[in-house]
Amino acid sequence: MSEQEEVVVYDQGEGNDKAIVEQINARLNTELADPKVLTALLATTFAGLKSTTQVKQALMEGMIRGFSFEDFLHKHVYAIPYGDKYSLVTSIDHARKRGMRNGVVGSGAPEYTYTDDKKTKVESCSVTIKRLIPGTSHVGEFTATVDFKEYTTGRNLWSSKPKTMIAKVAEMHALRKACPDELAQYYSEEEMHKEAQQPNRWSVAKEDSKTLKMGSVKTNNATSNEGQKDQKNKKAEAGKSDADSVDEEG
Repeated sequence: MSEQEEVVVYDQGEGNDKAIVEQINARLNTELADPKVLTALLATTFAGLKSTTQVKQALMEGMIRGFSFEDFLHKHVYAIPYGDKYSLVTSIDHARKRGMRNGVVGSGAPEYTYTDDKKTKVESCSVTIKRLIPGTSHVGEFTATVDFKEYTTGRNLWSSKPKTMIAKVAEMHALRKACPDELAQYYSEEEMHKEAQQPNRWSVAKEDSKTLKMGSVKTNNATSNEGQKDQKNKKAEAGKSDADSVDEEG
């Protein structure tokens, strides 16, 4: 090894974290030196994010979590915006490929439970992933069961293909159980649909405020007229009291 080669030695604790962040930051500065790259990412992988600053933040977050810059370029990982925030998600296909490279040898067919006798309303879904345990010849089975109500939005594909959608969620859960080291940071888009559709609290408050008129109170005519009479009577009584006070002093 020549003396000119730079060697990064990771230590434990904060020093290690600092070295990783510095490396990622240097890589991003290099990759984003051409403004066209950042513009393209904002239009594709990060469509819906509000600024290039937020894109850089998402890239940094994703690479700290273990994704590569190429993952974002190929849209293996992308952002789902909601309100002023976002979630980084991956496609189920990419998660499957990553699982296969780490010993996943197959999966069982999705199993469903239903809330009705005709089996038209899905209640839950279970999926089993089979993985060759590293260093052994044993194939382990990892099953995950998810509740339909926790993830459905009741719209779009969740309405037309509910079984397909909840099966993807269950499979993603099972993949994380089977490969906790490799897929711990992987979340599918289907898992985040419901959260992404939750209205932003500021937006809700802003909409609600449009129906309010500051400084006014809604009353019916009768109540309003009575209130005006009470105010006149009080003023008259106050004036009479002041006049009586002056007569007594005189």
